[in-house]
Amino acid sequence: MTDSPSADSPAEFEASLEALEALVARMESGELGLEQSLGEFQRGMELVNRCQQALDDAQRRMEALTAETSPGASAESDHDATANVPRSPAASGTTDPDVPF
Repeated sequence: MTDSPSADSPAEFEASLEALEALVARMESGELGLEQSLGEFQRGMELVNRCQQALDDAQRRMEALTAETSPGASAESDHDATANVPRSPAASGTTDPDVPF
């Protein structure tokens, strides 16, 4: 087992993003030759893909966490919250407590 952070860890994302920023700065400086620029471009694309994968993984994790909260549980909570609200038969024009209006 290695001590390096996993590919989808925030530390790995940050390291890849910093490396990509440094690479872009080197390429923009105009000091690289054609072959060096092509090599840096290839490395940059690898870094972009790594960052995109980390972002996609984070989004999937967020969606999974959001999905864990079932819509039925939320609706029940909303119903329970309004169950204690007193109804006024005179205000609604009806004496049936199950009719909300």
